[in-house]
Amino acid sequence: MKFWVPGPLPGQNEIVAAAKGSAGKGYAYAAMKKAWTDKVAWCARAAKLHQRPFTRVRLEFNWIEPKNANGAQRDPDNIEAGQKFVWDGLVVAGVLPNDTRKQNAGTSHSHVVGALSGVEVTIIDASQEAP
Repeated sequence: MKFWVPGPLPGQNEIVAAAKGSAGKGYAYAAMKKAWTDKVAWCARAAKLHQRPFTRVRLEFNWIEPKNANGAQRDPDNIEAGQKFVWDGLVVAGVLPNDTRKQNAGTSHSHVVGALSGVEVTIIDASQEAP
């Protein structure tokens, strides 16, 4: 099963900056996390993923981002930090009961340059795999 989350999702640099903001209280991060978790949950529900909940999954992320005006691209490890919002959004949407190691069988990532920005997430049922 696949679903699309329009982006770009916040990267590690934006997440750290938000966590350091608001005099170190993390209010900006809390707002960021809620907004992106809710967006992912909405995308998962729109794809009707909640109609077939899973107990354990492996996620494949295909990150798509354009080059900046100067031709630069964000580093893959920076981009991949956005997976936190995807896992949490799947829980909020009712696709997964939680996102601990019991439910998370692992991830893989690929990166491509494209006109659209976001992530295509493939959910692979891993319920038969041992945690």
